[in-house]
Amino acid sequence: MTRVDLLSLSSDDLASLTNRGTVKRAQRELDEGQWSYEINESEDDSAVHDLIVTWSDGTVCQFVSGQTIHEAKCSSGSIGISRHVIRSVLAYQRHVANAAPADKGETDEVDTDVTTVNEDQNTTASSSAWDPGQISDDDLVQHFRKATITRARKVFDDGVLVELTRGEKPTARFLHESCTVRFPVPGDARYARADCAAAMLPQWTAMAVWAFRELDPKRNAGLISLGQNELPIPSDELDRLEELIIDLCSDGMSGCSATWPQRLSRLEKQLRGCGLVWPAELVLQLIHQHECYAQKDARFSPLETVRLVGELIARSRSIRSQNGSVPQPLVRGNKSDRRTDIKAGRFVGLGLGVRPGRSQTKMLAYFQDVDTGTVVAVQRVFADPDPESQQTAKSFEELAAHSLSRGVSLGAAAMSQMMLGSGKRTATDELILPRGSGKLTINPQTFQWEQLQPPLAIDHFQQARERFERLPPDWLRPLRHTENLHVLKVTRISDSDFDVVHQQLTATMHDTNSETARIIFPYHHRGDAGFTELSNMLATHGNDARFVCGHVRWVHQQLEIEPISIVFESADQTRQAVSTWLGGRGEVQAEASSEDSELTSPQSTIKEFLTTLNIHLSEILLTGLSQADAKEWQALSEAAQRLGFVRLNQPIERLRDELCKRMNQVRWNPAIAARTTVQLCMFSRLLE
Repeated sequence: MTRVDLLSLSSDDLASLTNRGTVKRAQRELDEGQWSYEINESEDDSAVHDLIVTWSDGTVCQFVSGQTIHEAKCSSGSIGISRHVIRSVLAYQRHVANAAPADKGETDEVDTDVTTVNEDQNTTASSSAWDPGQISDDDLVQHFRKATITRARKVFDDGVLVELTRGEKPTARFLHESCTVRFPVPGDARYARADCAAAMLPQWTAMAVWAFRELDPKRNAGLISLGQNELPIPSDELDRLEELIIDLCSDGMSGCSATWPQRLSRLEKQLRGCGLVWPAELVLQLIHQHECYAQKDARFSPLETVRLVGELIARSRSIRSQNGSVPQPLVRGNKSDRRTDIKAGRFVGLGLGVRPGRSQTKMLAYFQDVDTGTVVAVQRVFADPDPESQQTAKSFEELAAHSLSRGVSLGAAAMSQMMLGSGKRTATDELILPRGSGKLTINPQTFQWEQLQPPLAIDHFQQARERFERLPPDWLRPLRHTENLHVLKVTRISDSDFDVVHQQLTATMHDTNSETARIIFPYHHRGDAGFTELSNMLATHGNDARFVCGHVRWVHQQLEIEPISIVFESADQTRQAVSTWLGGRGEVQAEASSEDSELTSPQSTIKEFLTTLNIHLSEILLTGLSQADAKEWQALSEAAQRLGFVRLNQPIERLRDELCKRMNQVRWNPAIAARTTVQLCMFSRLLE
């Protein structure tokens, strides 16, 4: 009888049951053929037989029928899941894979239930997606204590917010609490694992099963919000927030009172106390912008200030309304969104993202924790030289050579495996690295990204499309650096082309279901080396592309990704990754550079209008309404009329009229103009 559960366990699954060292040693012993083995079934009169693996060193491992690997018996006397048990599972997987082609009948029987086996990686995958919602309550009660199931039902009925992904290894990611449940074995809840205490695993497993039952059977992914009660509205704190923002719009950064930053800092703590985690994070960023301005730091960005003000107002209004259209935990955050300690672990590098700005460049190296599946980002911000100075801005390759630790650069770490001794993860999923070079090392990786865990890893474009169709806009979602980062599995990339008008590379990705999605990657003269290599690789090796990692968005009913890395597989099955912003594998030296060119991307008329709007708003937030020019807003109003922005033009005209009144009144009250400026900042953020 085929043991579906044993065939479904990948090397990562086995490592989660024991440890990675035990799995590697078992693999090595099997590969080197140190001992031979025989696989048999127990001989008795019952209809159900146990699986027995007998090794030439005298060790016998018995897998009892109807029981999991946890109950396997090993004659070595080792406690728990021994190396011999792991070695027996790997041997059984290879035995089935080698025996299947010899007998067509047996092949058909095995394929209907399970599996394909990758011998090189000793990993397995189920042949099709399955739904944990099909696990019955009777099975849950049979495997777990009835009191635990009853307690889980009460928690579930009180309300949950969970993101679900059906697939070969379905995943339930609870957003109201920090817990992700994974189902590695089809139909068997006993193998479920989660990043929680062992005593809480049955409770989270049961809630994940019930959540999958609520997901539309026709969908493979979705966001489920159940029983979410209305949360209290902290009106006093939100009123103080809007009051401080209005003061900023009235006086600007340059004219704010000396007490304004202190009041804002106190408010940030009060918002956290009310459970408004994401508004508090935005306030913290606004405080940082004020500090940069006061210190004449080049990292100060007036346009970023407009963005922060707009999103704060948008979230504040959503919190006040609570109309049920957007789950409040997404807008507010929850108690799990806090700084947490990270113990020793192994992180797989996913690539390096670059966010160029007017006065600064942000670089983020992305990683996934192999054990928990958590995705984190290491961020570094580099101030760019003043455009009026004679200094030349460094290329992205030079910035990526910034040292994270002794002998470890930011770019190299992003494309490697990182062994971390300790660290901290912030609410925004930023990884704070430990001090001392001994706690951080990197090793090469072979880019076997089949082993990456969902929801980061997506096998089919349909899953990503279904996820983004149901999600609210990003200004009402968590403020995580990794929020829209995914690794898409592809079969090839075609139609690579350079869009001369928009100065960007475009291409079409294909998945195993023959569905397509778009690649959009902008050109920047400081990243010329990466852009050139990406363009050449797509033109010559597009059919060899296997994985694309980047930020995914849903635009005009189409899936788009801005890649940070693409993995290609050669004819000899070796893999290499191209870092789209740097080229190669990101392993750059400090002296690497590229010749600057002043090629810039032309904007559409609408984008040019929105850019002008943001510039005018940033000037108000910098110098205050007393310095605003009514003629500029008159010209902006006329441009809005020509473009057909009827609703947007109403506050623009109102602000223009108020600025005109200022010229004719001795004691002008800026309250109406300030509130209108706040509204325009919000509209600007919504139109991004």
